Amino acid sequence: MSIVGWVLIVIGALVNFLAKPVLKKAAGEEEINETKLYTVKIVGMLLVIAGAAMIFVAGGKI
Repeated sequence: MSIVGWVLIVIGALVNFLAKPVLKKAAGEEEINETKLYTVKIVGMLLVIAGAAMIFVAGGKI
């Protein structure tokens, strides 16, 4: 269970970190839609929180 938690933390962090560059590349010359940006960042942080909760429930063991 904690392995899945670590995977969720890594995926969530990558989503949160890469949200702006990916959305900027997809938008091209236009402005980035702030609603989409913050929605993606919130989803990434929820993945991190879910992963941390899974590790906490598992007792922090790998």
